Amino acid sequence: MSRLGNDRYLLPLFLLATADALVFAASIWLAYPIRFYSWVASWIPLQEGWAVPAFGSFFKFGLLAAFVGVLTFERLGFYRERIGMDRRVHMVRILVGVAIANLVLQVLLSIAETPLSRGARLIAMSLTIPLAVGAHYFLKRAHSDMIRGGFGYRRTLLLADCPASIPALVSELQSRHGSEFQVSAVLVESEEDLSTAMPRSEGGEPPAVLGTFGDLRRTLASGDYDTVLILLPARLVEEAQQAARLCEAFEAEFFLKPDLFEEMLGRVPLGGKVLAPVLTLGETPLSGSSLVLKRVMDLIGSACLVVVCFPFWCLLAALIKLESRGPVFYIQERVGHDGRSFKVLKFRSMRMEAEAETGPVWAVRDDPRRTRLGVWMRKYNIDETPQFLNVFRGEMSLVGPRPERPHFVNQFKDRIPSYLRRHMVKSGITGWAQVNGLRGDTSIEERTRYDMWYIKNWSLWLDIKILARTLFAHENAH
Repeated sequence: MSRLGNDRYLLPLFLLATADALVFAASIWLAYPIRFYSWVASWIPLQEGWAVPAFGSFFKFGLLAAFVGVLTFERLGFYRERIGMDRRVHMVRILVGVAIANLVLQVLLSIAETPLSRGARLIAMSLTIPLAVGAHYFLKRAHSDMIRGGFGYRRTLLLADCPASIPALVSELQSRHGSEFQVSAVLVESEEDLSTAMPRSEGGEPPAVLGTFGDLRRTLASGDYDTVLILLPARLVEEAQQAARLCEAFEAEFFLKPDLFEEMLGRVPLGGKVLAPVLTLGETPLSGSSLVLKRVMDLIGSACLVVVCFPFWCLLAALIKLESRGPVFYIQERVGHDGRSFKVLKFRSMRMEAEAETGPVWAVRDDPRRTRLGVWMRKYNIDETPQFLNVFRGEMSLVGPRPERPHFVNQFKDRIPSYLRRHMVKSGITGWAQVNGLRGDTSIEERTRYDMWYIKNWSLWLDIKILARTLFAHENAH
């Protein structure tokens, strides 16, 4: 949960997190009498010489399980603002979350050298899944009643060009985003549209027609809406820009269609702030459970790689300091998912102030700015490995289009059609373009075509294939 205080999303998400904590803890506590004081005890008797353990250890382990379980579910996105409003029960995500939580608990037990009945743990895990599914199902239904009553949520405001476009937009939102966006009011382009009937919402009541685009400031000032969907055609990009500025002024989160996002960013310089989340409507397989699977792979993969690489990183840091003055790491601003800027982490492979005279430029073959150690690091992509930390933090993915600096994005977005659509997905440490030799000072147009092919054809197997090829992809690494 990223926002507290007066956040009206807090209550339903707090209830959901509390229910999950109780599920994980209660599963452990219920497993104790089932394992030792039910028919299971006679079916699977204790080994000779073993006694029934005290409940105290199971009680403490249940509290630990509650903490680990809620933390795991949080990392999988269950409590991320409006995502908690989605009335769908995500079975795959729950199964993955329970499996990861139990894996973490097993590791903690092994580290602490605390024996606990394996049979009881298996019973607890088998209880956790149906209890979590049931808790989510009943809470989601309760949440939908809260949504319809306006309790605990601020509702979503939709900006549409005309009433005729609204049924398709609302239907698309409901089919692809569930109840993540509850459209309860609409602003339309002209006064003539105010009397036109609106489509009925999921709760049966049509969204209220509050006025035209000119009423947006007054509507946001009322404090009743903190989410605005700017689903306008590209011809209304000026109106979209004005709406986006008002949303920023009133701290309302706003979403744009990809084509409108691209059109808007093509007219403004890209800086270091959040520009706008992109509302993707089926333009990439990376949605729903696919996003969960990719994030799980990123979490597990980056965590393992950080542990494996850490001793080597310490040695490399010492060598960098010995060879040249300056910091070990090079921190650089890059543009990633939804146009958000973040700080990418790399080992320093060039001398200090390498761009002091030239400004931002591409690295070229036999670049004189590289240190001797940097030549080797860049050849084998060693300088990029600290970005495993960016992946673990959720700023990047293991596989995806490479993030560029705002300076270069501002150049390419005007020159290359669909360049900004690369930001529909998270940036990656490696990508389809990179394993095909397109890096460094190679054609950015060709690189963009490869990135777009990856976005449209994503699969988990494709990610695994790219990761495997990265180990042997050294072409144009300089």
